[in-house]
Amino acid sequence: MSDRVYILDKKILASNRKRFEGFIIDFIFTIILIFISGFVIVITGNIFNWDIFSIWQRFVTDSTYVAFFTFLMLNYFFMECFFGASMGKFATGIVVVTEKGTKPNFIKILIRTFCRLIPFDVLSFLGKSGTFWHDSISKTHVVVRSELEKDMEIFYQIDLIGVKEVI
Repeated sequence: MSDRVYILDKKILASNRKRFEGFIIDFIFTIILIFISGFVIVITGNIFNWDIFSIWQRFVTDSTYVAFFTFLMLNYFFMECFFGASMGKFATGIVVVTEKGTKPNFIKILIRTFCRLIPFDVLSFLGKSGTFWHDSISKTHVVVRSELEKDMEIFYQIDLIGVKEVI
């Protein structure tokens, strides 16, 4: 086995269209998550005879945007931390990776999540680099999963050329 290290090829980066589709799915998933959370809070409050629903209702109605973005950021953080992809990324077949094609560590995902809060991050892909700030600052990339797997398989199989197969 050689000491070569796989480096991501730009050709397997996910298109802006795929990323937008993933965001729409994440948006819808977050709304569903908020609804389910409210439902669980109501049931829990009723079981233990707590008046936590009024607090929940005030939080969601008085600070709708804060509640939504809190859930969205938590969704991105936990999903990308544990699975390397949010629900939208799963649905569109894309995944978050480092430049070596591996799953990012906790710190990179944390940086990536906080960078999403930068104003106009959503429009940052319009710049010269064509990447979002939350990608470039955290040094992560969003790629098509099947293309990454295929590219990495080819890269590592080159090491096997000329090696005798033992049967």
